Amino acid sequence: MTRGPEHLPVVEADRDLDDWGRSERLSRTLDRTLWDAAFKYWYRARLEQPRRIPATGGALLVVNGGGPGSPVTALLAKALREKHPQRRDARLCADPELLDHPGFAVALKRAGVVAAHADDVRRLLADEDELVVIGVRTDRLHDDAAEADLARRSALRAAVDAAVPVVPVVARGMDDETHPVVRLPLPGGRRLPLGLGVPPVGPLSVAALLPGAVDLRVLAPIVPDPRGDERAETERAIRSVS
Repeated sequence: MTRGPEHLPVVEADRDLDDWGRSERLSRTLDRTLWDAAFKYWYRARLEQPRRIPATGGALLVVNGGGPGSPVTALLAKALREKHPQRRDARLCADPELLDHPGFAVALKRAGVVAAHADDVRRLLADEDELVVIGVRTDRLHDDAAEADLARRSALRAAVDAAVPVVPVVARGMDDETHPVVRLPLPGGRRLPLGLGVPPVGPLSVAALLPGAVDLRVLAPIVPDPRGDERAETERAIRSVS
């Protein structure tokens, strides 16, 4: 039995979906309409110290105020496309439980969101040299609760394992009280957050979000030592973004 790359299916030249399920057509449409308006006019976002983000290769960006219904992770990804010297693209990384709902999960994947599974994140960072953005659900990166939340993040552990830079980003101007999120009840006691941070349903809830000015300040990155102890390097990465 002959095996080899020449026997694999040919990738269509006009293929719209990438290997992660992102639709190039949908992503481009959202970028030119919803995200462009949110970045330039609704939130008037600014990216400070963009050169601290690597020009090439993979890196994990950790931004505060990035709960599941927050727009901050999407604003950071848009800022990278607009203000980074290399106009880099980035993948939004969400909790796997957010992608457990049939239909809704497909819509998120089509918009470019990936689940925070360690193996997938490591592949994006190490093998595909992409930027990955995750959000921390608290605006206080220095407290014990935030550190415990980060310690559970498989994306952070994947970055340490891949020995790629971990870049903290501080979002100033984001406030849950001034930027409310509508949470719809779901079976099983779960609630579905609807906000600008959820691309496919953002237009439905944009009226519930108030305008403001957001500053995204990039802090000095930390590069894990591949020769060091993984647990120690993970703790060092946690402290760097706390």
